[in-house]
This record gives sequence, structure tokens and C-alpha cells, in this order.
Amino acid sequence: MAEDDDAPWYRPLIVGVGALVGVALLVGGLIGVIAVGAVNVTGLSDSASPTRAEPSLYLPDRADAADEQEDDPGLTLDDLNPGRSSSSRPSPSGTPSDRQSSQAKDGKKKEPKRKPPRSVISLSASPVEVSPMERIYLSGTYPRGEGKSLQVQRREGGWRDFPTSASVSGGTFSSYVMTGQSGVNKFRVVDRSNGKKSNVVTVRVR
Repeated sequence: MAEDDDAPWYRPLIVGVGALVGVALLVGGLIGVIAVGAVNVTGLSDSASPTRAEPSLYLPDRADAADEQEDDPGLTLDDLNPGRSSSSRPSPSGTPSDRQSSQAKDGKKKEPKRKPPRSVISLSASPVEVSPMERIYLSGTYPRGEGKSLQVQRREGGWRDFPTSASVSGGTFSSYVMTGQSGVNKFRVVDRSNGKKSNVVTVRVR
């Protein structure tokens, strides 16, 4: 008890002031923390003007949309088939050089089929079915045979002269024959001056 009586008189005062300062600092810190939390919750800030919210929906200008459509080629076959390009696809028919090269590889060039030349002398018979010794009229055309005499021939194993001839006048000719040989009879006419022959006509004798 003697030591407490010897303590300075101002010691309790210093302890009390220190306690008050500590309580004040603690209370001030709590008030600051609460104030900062309130500012964050209410959205207030130190800046003078509030932040402007960005629009969530954007409608492009018509001119810009038109430019984008012109620049954009759209969906192509290359987009659908990324593994193949248009240059890699073979052409359906090939180029003329490809066809020529293929013909060269074969070593043979296909030639178009030629139709047999038409007879210069055209012959027809009427009727084509007759009775024995009935008249068979032979007529035809010979464009460049004016004045020519045409020999009638019948096929009997080989071509044999038939005792009848026809004269060409105006590019045409006519005559008739009679035969008792039954069955199929074949006739033609021949220009003996140049060896030109007509087509063959068939007549059946009943």
C-alpha cells in the first residue's frame, strides 16, 4: 500500500485519456467501414457524373447492313464441303484438249460412219407382186443421163441382160417387163456407156 501512495497523481489521468483515445479510434474505424459499405451498396461514387449504361440492343444502320451484304458472299458449296474446293471438282465433259489427249492415248481416232452413196440412177417397180406374164412397170430418174439408153437386167445367179431397155428423156425413163418365172425376181438398169447402175428392185411372181 505504501507503493500506491508513492505513484504520481497524473498517472490515472494518462491511463484514462489513453483509454478514451483507443475507444474513439475504434468507433471511428467502425463508422468508416460502415460508410464505405453504404457507398458501395447505393452505387454512389466520388465522380461528379454517374456512369452511362451501355445499350443492350444494337440495330445496325441500313447503309451499313447493305454494305455488309455486298461484301459477304453468303453460304457457298465450299462452306458445305470444306474438304473439297471448286477447283478440285472435275468438269462434267472435260476440255477439248483433254478429249484430244484421250484420243491420242487410244491411238485411234473414231471416224464418223459414212452413209453409202446414193445411186445416180434411181429405179422403182410397180406392182411389186404380180401373176405370171403380168406387166411389171419399171420407172426412175437419171438427172444427167439425157438421151442415154439403159439396159434392164435380172439377177439369175449373176446379172443377165433382160430383153428390154429404157431411154432417158427429161431426166426420167420408163419401161415394162413380163416374166413367167415364179418367186422373187430382182431387176436393175445399167448405163453401158459409163457403167453406172441403178438400185435393185424386187418383184414377187405368184
